[in-house]
Amino acid sequence: MAAALSKRAIRGVATMASGGLVATLAACGGSGGGGSDSDTITIGYSAGISGGAAEYGKNVQNGLQMAIDQINEKGVEVDGTDYTVELESLDDQYQPGTTGTNAQRLVEQEGATVVFVPHAGGIKAAQELNSGRTEFLIGAYSSDPEIVESGNPLTVMIPPSFISYVAPFISKVDTQGSGKLGLLSTSSEFGQQWTEAMTKAWEEKGGEVQESNNINYATVSDFAGPVSKTLSGDPDVILVGGPSQPTAIIIEEARKQGFKGSFMINDQAKFEDMEEFTDPANLNNSVGVAPLTAFEGTQEFISSYKEKYSTDKPVNPDIALNYQALPVFIKAMESAGTVDDPAAIREAISESIDTVDPTFRVAFSPDRVTDAGHFIADDLKAGYRTKDGQYETFSIDQPKE
Repeated sequence: MAAALSKRAIRGVATMASGGLVATLAACGGSGGGGSDSDTITIGYSAGISGGAAEYGKNVQNGLQMAIDQINEKGVEVDGTDYTVELESLDDQYQPGTTGTNAQRLVEQEGATVVFVPHAGGIKAAQELNSGRTEFLIGAYSSDPEIVESGNPLTVMIPPSFISYVAPFISKVDTQGSGKLGLLSTSSEFGQQWTEAMTKAWEEKGGEVQESNNINYATVSDFAGPVSKTLSGDPDVILVGGPSQPTAIIIEEARKQGFKGSFMINDQAKFEDMEEFTDPANLNNSVGVAPLTAFEGTQEFISSYKEKYSTDKPVNPDIALNYQALPVFIKAMESAGTVDDPAAIREAISESIDTVDPTFRVAFSPDRVTDAGHFIADDLKAGYRTKDGQYETFSIDQPKE
């Protein structure tokens, strides 16, 4: 043959062949009983699963795979056919251009109808491709609000928008927006968006925002200088956040240099991960994404994950949110009666969220999806680590539409 058939093409051929066989049996007076056909649903995944972003990429990958394994144990039937779900992963090393190439390969060669991407740049690259000649549904794991504001009809945004956290974070710290805010976040596009949103909200509260000392968390290793420059302005609160390890080191350096105030930590960094890289006491009097351990009923999931992957590393929301998102897409395929039509699958998500097996609900799992394609959890909570080192959760409102 001139070229190998894709999995999607093979499915089409198999379906036509199966239909022809059933018609022949019917003409001969036979029946189609004795079991249904079996086929594969390929879920695509493009992420940084090597290099500096590998731990994050693998966390998300493991959450997806854990869900798939449990889904297969329960069984999947779409339009009378039994399916096995498989995860096909490609490494993009966090390069958006590579994400686009990977997405096309996953759809056109591997037969994926849904592709998960856990970084904003890669998601935006995939959005340029997924509603044209190549149609596929994007499972978008990033809190960048531009993802749903783009109006892409085949995108589902999984985590809460970071905008939802800004005002509640301000209300939780000591000065509640009336003091000085230091800026020491990651200099990535995501970090700059956080900085812009927090600056606007802080100033609206009447507070003072100091000069930005945002830095590239991925390339800078000596944080003493930027921290010192930030503290020279005598801030009451400091906005920090990027990957968990450098975020923890920056917080530790600020404490060493005498900072006694509050930290607002953007949602990229996770408390349970940061505790691995600094004395947890350094994180006291800080607000951020609530750790999974702060939610009732999560211990069973945490224990199951650690046993499955033979790890003592923390189990964070990145893992849990992807674990509980994937079954929604599979249930939507069952409701829509198709594994190949991304528009029909997207349309069926609204009615499918409530029918997902409750065992897949871990913490702030989706209750609905907006018209723009954003999962909404009505019980969303963030976390404040008190001055005594205890976690207190508090509610976060999300948009109704």
